[in-house]
This record gives sequence, C-alpha cells and structure tokens, in this order.
Amino acid sequence: MAITGSNTGLKRKMEASREDAAATGRSAAGALRLAMARAADDVFDLAVSVIGATHTRVGQDELGRHLSDDRLQILLDGPDGQLGALTLDRAFLVALIQQQTMGRLTGGAPDERPFTGTDAALTAPLIDAMLRQACELADRPQDRQCLSGFRFGARGEDARTIVLAMEADRFRVFDLTFEFGGGPEQGALCLILPEPDKPARSQPSDAADPSAQRMGAAVEMARADLTAVICRMRIPLADLSAMQEGDMLPLLQEHMDRTDLVSILGKKVATGRLGQINGMRALRLNETRLPRHNMPDTDGFAADIGAQSAMVSDPMTVDGNVVPQESPETDSHGPPSPQKDDASGETLGAMTPQEAAQSISDLAGIGMDDDGSDAEDAPQPVSIG
Repeated sequence: MAITGSNTGLKRKMEASREDAAATGRSAAGALRLAMARAADDVFDLAVSVIGATHTRVGQDELGRHLSDDRLQILLDGPDGQLGALTLDRAFLVALIQQQTMGRLTGGAPDERPFTGTDAALTAPLIDAMLRQACELADRPQDRQCLSGFRFGARGEDARTIVLAMEADRFRVFDLTFEFGGGPEQGALCLILPEPDKPARSQPSDAADPSAQRMGAAVEMARADLTAVICRMRIPLADLSAMQEGDMLPLLQEHMDRTDLVSILGKKVATGRLGQINGMRALRLNETRLPRHNMPDTDGFAADIGAQSAMVSDPMTVDGNVVPQESPETDSHGPPSPQKDDASGETLGAMTPQEAAQSISDLAGIGMDDDGSDAEDAPQPVSIG
C-alpha cells in the first residue's frame, strides 16, 4: 500500500508539471536544447545531448564575463541590422571536425592552435539550422521574436571585437553544455542575442476612447436615406385631386439612365442608372463630369467653354407629359403664321411675293431693280414664323 501511495503522489506531481509546461509553452532555452540535437543529427549525423542549459539577461557592460578568447568567436547577422554572437569551445569544434572528416569521434585532447576562418565556415550549417529550428520550436511570442532572423555572419577576432560590435542595450545569454555520442566527450556553446524591444505603448487616441468607440458605432448604424428620382412631372391640381389608387402616370421618355439620387434635404447627390440585380432594385452611379472653367482664347478674350445648359440635357415636363426641349433651330414645315409689318401694319400673308419682297427691302434699306430683283444676288427663300 505504501508503494502504491508513493507512485500515486509521484504521478500527481508529474501531471502537475506537465500542465504547467503546457500552460507556459516551450521556452527559448528548451527550444535551443531540442533544436541543437536535431540540427546536429541532420547536418553532421552527430548524436548530441544537451546536459545543461542556462538563460540569463545582461546589459552591455556585462558581456565581457560571458566571452573568452580561448573560444571560437562568431558574429551573427540579425534582422534590421542587429548583431548577435555565438562562441564554441575547442572540444565542440574538435568533435565537429572529427565527425566531418572521419565520420566518427576518436576522442583526444584538443590542440591549442589558433582558430581560423575555415573553422568558422565549418560550423555555419549547424548554426543556421539550430537557430532556424529553435525559432520554429519556441512557443512564446517574445522568444520567437528573439530567435527569429539570425544566421551565421563572420568570425570574430577576439572577445573585445565582439563586445564592440554589439550595439543593443540588453542581451539574452544562453549557455549550453553538450555530450557527444553518449560518450565522455563534452562541449560548450554560448549564444548571445539582443533583447527584443518591447512594443511601445500606444498614445491615447480616439480609437482607445470608449466614447469615441460608441460614437463610431452609432455613426455606422445611422441611416442615410436617399431618394431615387426618375422624372419630375407637373400636372394640374384638378387631375391630382382626381387620382385614385391604381392610377398610372405615363412616362413618354426613358429616364432610367439619368436617375437622380436626392438627399432628405432635396439636394442632388449623384446620378445613376436604375436597374435590378438578384430581384432587387439597384442603382449604378454614372461617371461624374469634372466642372469646366472659362479659359482665355488666343486673342485674350474669355471664351465660354462651360458645360452645356441643363435645358439641353434634361427634358422639360409640361402638363403631365415629358416633352423634350425644342431645338434652337426650328424647321417649320407648316404655313407661316400671319405677322404684321411694323411699317405698313398689313399682314405679310396678304401681300403678293413682289409686295412682300419690296416691303422687306425697304426695311433693310436695299434698293430694287426695275425687274424686281435686288442689286446683289437674290436672297434665298426664308420661312417667317
């Protein structure tokens, strides 16, 4: 019974720890542990186990305590011109060289030779793969922001060069200890990344003001009533009073393509074409013409190039019927209406052609020849209306 109770208590503790981990998500240090193991296996076919990991935050003046000249110094290129750093001890570098050249680890103490650019280039694929996978494995947004965008840059000469190159105010420092192939060989890595900037607090604005939000919602829900005016007609008051339900007003011309949208104040807002879509009435707005202005002509006088009068484009409505505007030039085919001559008081219609021509010539001051024709070319027949 005691063993069962002990196992039950241990099980509860393990379940509680798993619930806490699920609530907080995988941290940056945990993501780096898993990412290094996967990257080493993918790139070098090397079994690596992380046996220790620490995560600290330091300022610019504390970076020197985490850097040493007896390690390989590597600068990392980051987003927006930011720089990071990574250092490897000699045991880690020797393990990578042996696995890359011989396909296995042979052990032995690392030599004290100077680091070279070739050593740094050898580690580039592993570093890039580790950082990329760590960013994907991290669950916390701030950790993903810290790890994202960094890649291998160049080898640093010494620790002082690394410190001078780093420009951020705060840094995250990850110290990882590895075990290679399950054997006695161990190595160490130190990753230094700039602390991401905290999002700036937004200044108070109308959007954050509750009253402004309520006002915006009220405005969006407000009705904007527009009336579509197809045609304007004038009918006698007696006809209007006699109209009953079901009576129809005939439209003699189509006005669907020139339907006016009018506000509740009676102001014309736009013009469109009335139709329907999906069984509902719809209005397609017409293209709005830009207003024209009077421009001076070549002689310096103002030439009237304004828009045409509304009387030309819009029909008149008379007596309940849509009547188109008459053309300025009237071509009358009927007999001219009788008009009186101002000089004689006689109607031109009662005169003979010779008498009418003589009367017109006298009014215009043009003499007549003996044969009844003008001194100049004879005028063309005109219609007097």
